[in-house]
Amino acid sequence: MLRDVLSNTGPSIWPIISLLIMLVAFTAVLVWTYAGRKNRFENESNLPLELDDEQEQDMKSTRGLSS
Repeated sequence: MLRDVLSNTGPSIWPIISLLIMLVAFTAVLVWTYAGRKNRFENESNLPLELDDEQEQDMKSTRGLSS
């Protein structure tokens, strides 16, 4: 049945189908972005500012030597 529908519609249906797929994908990304947990984005934005354990130990050891 689906094969008959697609074969009788011709090539003019494919742009409409692809437009609908892209519209659904774009809407899904928007919903995922705005409905997401805000804490996750805040935590990820602070990652470059956080120190690793190794960096903290290095800072403590250099502070101890300079004092």
